[in-house]
Amino acid sequence: MWELEKIAKVLKYRILKSEEGLDNKPSILFCGMDSYQKRDLHSEAKKAGFKPVYSMKHPSIKVLMQRSSSRKIETDKFKTTTIDIEHFWYMCRHLL
Repeated sequence: MWELEKIAKVLKYRILKSEEGLDNKPSILFCGMDSYQKRDLHSEAKKAGFKPVYSMKHPSIKVLMQRSSSRKIETDKFKTTTIDIEHFWYMCRHLL
């Protein structure tokens, strides 16, 4: 979980900078969910300080509805971090 805490600290810093007008809000994209789940998750993401998007090539965070036992946190070459839904809830609790 230390990796997730490190990501949350970086995002919290970016959110604070965006409130000062020095940076853009981190964007978040939810994948593999129906529209009702996305609507609820978008409201939670707004509370935490993210900018929810419906389609974007390279968001800051990409949340997948994963059902596997290996819940890896991956970062691609465009610095998009891919996490699962349980990691998203943990991060929201950490950011609020």
